[in-house]
Amino acid sequence: MIFNKDSIMKGDMIVMHEWEDLMMKKHSEVVCQNGGDILEIGFGMGISANYIQSQDINSHTIIEKDEQVYQKLLEWAEDKPNVKTIFGDWIKNLPECKFDGVFRDTWGESWLKQVFPLEILSVCKIGTIVTFFNNTNDKKTMYGETFFKGKNIKFHKVDIKIPDYVDYLPNYNRDRYYVPEWVVDGTDTKINFELMLAKKLKDVL
Repeated sequence: MIFNKDSIMKGDMIVMHEWEDLMMKKHSEVVCQNGGDILEIGFGMGISANYIQSQDINSHTIIEKDEQVYQKLLEWAEDKPNVKTIFGDWIKNLPECKFDGVFRDTWGESWLKQVFPLEILSVCKIGTIVTFFNNTNDKKTMYGETFFKGKNIKFHKVDIKIPDYVDYLPNYNRDRYYVPEWVVDGTDTKINFELMLAKKLKDVL
């Protein structure tokens, strides 16, 4: 990883950039609506973590898998007694507890991001607010209808100018970004989600 003043790069690929500030601010506001205990997956530049810390919450758990970024996280967390840090892949290191809010913003995960709604259920309870970086510029999620068909997913519009050099968001609607808000309910179960995922894979194959 290369840490610049306004970005994190890996080779010529952008991992995170300060232009995402407004997006991260809204994600942080959404995930902290319940207050309580917050899980953040991916630390990056700490933009969202700083905004989460400004909210009225009890605890803030952060999982980070990149060793260099994790060292930055440890430095950042030194004077924050309500922060717990976990090193490693989130899918293998989820705590054995329930959270009031979950925010995921990771990089370079391939298939892991596709099963996020299923895997994150183990740390959610009824009413947990889940939000995630959403690589669409529309009122829909990156998961399509695999897990959220018929769900009342809220979308919070952020008016933002997506720079021309950003290649990890679509080439349309470059003046907006939609923060998803999924409130976990009683129909969001591991069995139901596994059936949905199996049907999706069957349709693809």
